[in-house]
Amino acid sequence: MPSIYGLVVIVIGLLVLYGSFRGAVYAMAAFSLFAMTLALSLGTIGIMPAQLFLVFFVLRAFNLVGGKGIGDALSMEKPGFWLLCTCVWGVAGAIMLPRLLQGATLVFPVDRSLTGAAMLQPLGPVSGNLSQAIYLIGDLLVYACMYAFLKYRGAYRALANGIFLLTILDVSAGVIDFVTHAAGLDVMSVVKTAQYADLSGEELGGLVRITGTFAETSAFSSFTLPLFVFCLNLWLLGYRPKLAGALAISAGTLLLMSTSGTAYVGLAAYMCVQVFSRPGRVVPGAVERQQRMWIIAACAGVLGTLYIILFMPGVAKALTDFVDTTVMSKAGSSSGIERMSWNTQGMTNFLETYGVGVGLGSIRASSFVVVVVANLGAVGVICYGMFLGKALLTPVSAHYPPAERAVCHAARHGMLATLIVASLAAGVFELGSTFYLFAAAASALSQRAPRRVARRPEWVAQRIRG
Repeated sequence: MPSIYGLVVIVIGLLVLYGSFRGAVYAMAAFSLFAMTLALSLGTIGIMPAQLFLVFFVLRAFNLVGGKGIGDALSMEKPGFWLLCTCVWGVAGAIMLPRLLQGATLVFPVDRSLTGAAMLQPLGPVSGNLSQAIYLIGDLLVYACMYAFLKYRGAYRALANGIFLLTILDVSAGVIDFVTHAAGLDVMSVVKTAQYADLSGEELGGLVRITGTFAETSAFSSFTLPLFVFCLNLWLLGYRPKLAGALAISAGTLLLMSTSGTAYVGLAAYMCVQVFSRPGRVVPGAVERQQRMWIIAACAGVLGTLYIILFMPGVAKALTDFVDTTVMSKAGSSSGIERMSWNTQGMTNFLETYGVGVGLGSIRASSFVVVVVANLGAVGVICYGMFLGKALLTPVSAHYPPAERAVCHAARHGMLATLIVASLAAGVFELGSTFYLFAAAASALSQRAPRRVARRPEWVAQRIRG
């Protein structure tokens, strides 16, 4: 039987089946926040709200555009074709490679039956092969269905509103987590019902490590940074600037307060990307906003640093120690050493299998780059690299409306932010449904601007078919 959260998902799913596709987009975005909430249990596999709602998401897309419309996202000239190739190779590899190469190399397995610290074991089938294969198929469906929705008028606005809603919920969860911890309460445990190790409630340097709806602060930061980047870029482009700016400030503040090294390094790396960004190609006025942002940030940073050094030396020392603990000394900690050993072994697995890989879900690592290389091998690297390249680099026609181009630009930066934090800390291939919503928005606009499909009432469509 589904949990109470699963029942909520089912009720909302039934409602969106007979409503506007916009409701499906909003719900898909919102449910992705609850990555530790168990909606349904199938043996040892836990189904989360976003995965359960995917059934209704696919049905709504199929009712709206049919199988051909969904399949169009995966045609050979589209980025989705390469994601389909990645999915076929990944699922086939998850089934066959751990058996064909059994015992050929030692791995740190992704296995729910194991408890305690990860230990090297001979390569063989594990539960991670099944779960990661299912997640990859789900990601492909999220991408294809969202791509199909985006062919309709108003779909880009619906996606932007869905991400705004998700950011509001994520920021609210972070604030509640921070405030209730200060009050000695543990409110967020109500939505953390999945059987994962929960590291919430920890402190560092006297500050609570914000986890929100996630198991640890690193996961919260990895999820929040792309939302911050998406809202920041929409503010730069003048798309609903008051709301986008307020959400960017809120999410950015929580990232700075999170005490997460992933958040700090990820923010710094993304700002390097933002230096080379050219939002003026989308909206000419964005250049002024971007310059204003850099000037304000630089002045505030310099003045704040000077004030703390001159008038608050105790705080300066505490901040220095804090940064050293969370960032500079992270690699030398026991956790850092363990994670580096995962990455080293992952590259060893790639070499010992002669570039074939050990199969999707066979090993854990501490970098998405190593995960792709070791799990999927050379074929998977090429296929997934082609998907990312075509989604991020395909030129967009200037004939599209500015609002759609703005959301597309922000979605591409959201993808980049996700890849940055995943390269720092991701242990498995699954990047979450939000990433593939971004990917659909990033690749649905082409060099040629076709006419948008007008939304027809269902009774009109039924009469035409009749």
